[in-house]
Amino acid sequence: MKKALLLAFIAIGLLALAGCSKPPEAEMATAKAAIDAARVAEAEQYVPQQFRMVSDSMNAANAMKTEQDGKFSLFRSYGKSKEAFVRVEGIAKKVIDDAKAEKERVRQQVMAMMANVKAMIDSANVAWEKAPKGKDNKADLELIKNDLMGLASAYTEAEADFNAGKFLAAKSKFESVMSRTQGIMNEIATAAAKKKGGK
Repeated sequence: MKKALLLAFIAIGLLALAGCSKPPEAEMATAKAAIDAARVAEAEQYVPQQFRMVSDSMNAANAMKTEQDGKFSLFRSYGKSKEAFVRVEGIAKKVIDDAKAEKERVRQQVMAMMANVKAMIDSANVAWEKAPKGKDNKADLELIKNDLMGLASAYTEAEADFNAGKFLAAKSKFESVMSRTQGIMNEIATAAAKKKGGK
């Protein structure tokens, strides 16, 4: 009787060990799917530090699992790695929410920027039209006109990025157009002054 009871306890103990030694495949797959979803949400672009953090957490969880994989089956314990994968999933979901919020913030910012850049380009075209023209500045003004046409093309390209949802790329391009427009306004003023000086 005692022997049977002892064997039963040993069997229960072995089953418990086997339960602890089961690899957390489901948790690992769920965590990986959450990170993939964060990547789709463009977290790498919009919240890069947070994305790196969740990626590092995933690597740490994988390392814990790998360490246990290398042990003799009866001595494996995946409890900590399982918990780590569950934490990764939670962090990844937060990263997804933060990435979406940041993307929306950038979208609003770029929308406002678009209006400002368009107004600047319009002002530059008006300034070019009104600039006094003569033989002293004719060549300069022709070059400026070509630059203005280039600005319109660059604006259209940035606008296409915005419409495609590529808000960070659009922001960078609009900033470049804004800087170039300001430079052209200065060139128009210089060319106009040259004409007046030539009188």
